[in-house]
Amino acid sequence: MKYAPALSLAALLLAGADFLSTAAAADFYVAPKGDDANASTKDKPFATLEAARDAARSTGAGPHRIVLTPGDYFLAKTLELDARDNGLAIEAEPAGKATLHGGKVVTGWRRDGDKFWYADLPGVKEGTWDFRTLVVNGRMPERARMPEAGTLFHQTAFDVPFIGGIGFVREPTREELTVMRYDPKDVPETLDANNAEVTVLSMWTESLVAVARNDVQQHALVFRTPCNFPIGCFGKKGYIIWNTREGMTRPGKWYLDRTNGRLVYWPLEGEDMARITVVAPTTENIIRIAGDPKKKAERITLRGLAIQGPTTPALLPPGARAYDLDGALKMTNAHQCVLERLDVSSVGGTGVAATQVSDSRIAGCHIHHTGGGGAKIEGGEGVVVEHNHIHDVGLSYFGSAAIYIRRSNHLRIGRNEIHEAPYCGILVHSAPESVVQENLIYRVMRTLHDGAAIYCITDHIVLRGNVARDIIDNGKGNGAFGYYFDQSSHDCTVERNVAIGVPKPLQLYITHDNSIRDNVFINEGDIRLQFGWSSRIQFQRNTLITPGKVTVDWPHSVAAGWKDNCIFSNASDKGATPQAFTIDSAAPEARTPNRKGPLVISRAAKPPTLDGERATLASGAWPGNYEMLERLPSRQLASGGTVFVKFCWDDECLYISAMINMIDKNRMARGHVWETDDGVEISLHGVDAGKPATFVIRGYADGTAQSVTDAGASAEAADRLGKDVRYMSKPSSFGWIGEWAIPFNAIGLKPKPDLQMAFNVCAFVNEFDNWHCWEGTRGESWQVDNAGMLMLK
Repeated sequence: MKYAPALSLAALLLAGADFLSTAAAADFYVAPKGDDANASTKDKPFATLEAARDAARSTGAGPHRIVLTPGDYFLAKTLELDARDNGLAIEAEPAGKATLHGGKVVTGWRRDGDKFWYADLPGVKEGTWDFRTLVVNGRMPERARMPEAGTLFHQTAFDVPFIGGIGFVREPTREELTVMRYDPKDVPETLDANNAEVTVLSMWTESLVAVARNDVQQHALVFRTPCNFPIGCFGKKGYIIWNTREGMTRPGKWYLDRTNGRLVYWPLEGEDMARITVVAPTTENIIRIAGDPKKKAERITLRGLAIQGPTTPALLPPGARAYDLDGALKMTNAHQCVLERLDVSSVGGTGVAATQVSDSRIAGCHIHHTGGGGAKIEGGEGVVVEHNHIHDVGLSYFGSAAIYIRRSNHLRIGRNEIHEAPYCGILVHSAPESVVQENLIYRVMRTLHDGAAIYCITDHIVLRGNVARDIIDNGKGNGAFGYYFDQSSHDCTVERNVAIGVPKPLQLYITHDNSIRDNVFINEGDIRLQFGWSSRIQFQRNTLITPGKVTVDWPHSVAAGWKDNCIFSNASDKGATPQAFTIDSAAPEARTPNRKGPLVISRAAKPPTLDGERATLASGAWPGNYEMLERLPSRQLASGGTVFVKFCWDDECLYISAMINMIDKNRMARGHVWETDDGVEISLHGVDAGKPATFVIRGYADGTAQSVTDAGASAEAADRLGKDVRYMSKPSSFGWIGEWAIPFNAIGLKPKPDLQMAFNVCAFVNEFDNWHCWEGTRGESWQVDNAGMLMLK
């Protein structure tokens, strides 16, 4: 047995104090042509990693090292490492020359017509072996698809409104999630439903689903499982058909013929099927480092290995997204582990997945050509992801980010190069006290919308010194951005970053108390900065350069924090004579929106049920559209979660429902003090004792209703209205719903078509300490003469 030299001081520090007492470490060699009966020396290596692992475990205290000599290693099952392997290192010697395959070589190729070749695969026809990734001579070939590039466009529509943070105003039916109607010229009648899979695109995600049948009479594909979103929602119509014979349009493609139990391949020019190496995947993970919460896997290192070919489950279950995919390399309940200088490719799911991992590093790795994302960290603390090259990800699951972070903290994501991705470069969902620094991200957001080079939903994070370039919108949608902070992000810093060739370098949506400073945004066309529904934003010492114009959406959200910025804009050539840039630093003008016109409300066929259920609101019992409470008392646009109201009437009552959408329901104030607790105020102009009067009704999240005299109604009339009005409130998954039935006779009116009444609705939302009014009166919300009009239809 050969003993390794003493560990370096750096290694000792990384390993932990209990390593200091270790006297020596054993090396175990493995080679493709070794023998597990050997002594595991360099001259007489083992054949399998399992044998080397077991020998290391039986040797006693380490740290030990498993050395892989050059060649290909085909793993019949996942290599499992746990706390018994603490201190173990698995290395390739030299680096990059040992490849671990999560599959087996396919042989027995035969002709299939003039172009194709096939090999029978036991278990495929029976459904016990399925995969969507293949490795041919070390590369990941493209699976058969229709069309050759881009997408087809289906004919299914789902026009139900979507409310951010709430969802669709009514739940889709199973048919709306499983039946897609198509143009008959796009889908051949010969399509084998047993083989076909379809990617249905939505706005910021997709669904990859199997086909149950092709209804050629109705020109519809019926899916085996529901899509994640209704088909045709958001106006998105794109789809792709995978894994059919009709999709074999050029050399280098393949498909899995489940009907006949075959793998079918069209060789590239010059490929000899007698010499070609085709590896079909059999495992989901190649190496799994898995401790448990009380006994973690610690100080395990993987270095210099090449990883290829693991698959994914048959298909993701309903509701699962691309970020739920497992990793070719997986770490769970691990501490002080290192993945270094790995080459991870031709992976069906995610390259590297780490869950509940602390003080560990993923460094210097090349992760590419993956069906899902590159690296995923969930529940981590103190993890470092740096100096990695991640590209060509999301090849099967377009909703994949190159690096995905969720529910982690104190991370450092730095100096990674990321490109060629269908969705975000780095996606951070809750990672406080983390730093995303000096990453180069380009050509991402190439398929989906509503994402960015770096997209965050978090608080207390720093983006510093990153470069985003060449990121543009792909068709119509919510857009592609350089740096994007979404709902509830707060106390974040974006400093010294660069965006080049990004028309929308910055998007802040429903955020507050964030600082954007010392950044440089350069584009050859116009530049648009977006601060929708945000408040208290600092935008300081930034430089913008464009030959076009700079547009700032929701400028009042940033006006108070706009300072010392420099804008070079509107330079253009006239003939051969360059024109001077306009140089400016002034804050953009925050124009006051125009007053709203009369709001026409519909008559209900019968009194709607006041039950606080979104499904009831979406039904015909509540006719008409949703209105947004979008204004401050000043009439400028409000910030924070959105508030929607719906109206209808009959011969007895005016009915009003309000949906208050909160980002964090824990910040709801459940009392009944106006201007302090969460509530909604309705103000209506009616008649009191034969004289015009304005009535004010309030309903709170805690179920309390009030009728007050603030707007001048007599105490007697207010008391009568308070007794007659019906009110209920109900908490929901997104906030709360309040509903009112206001008798017309209690406000002195007789309902009839074309009746108009001055009114206003205003919600106080404690979460953002903000008002949401239907119309800003520039005073009290009950000053209905300065608000708007309801008109009965």
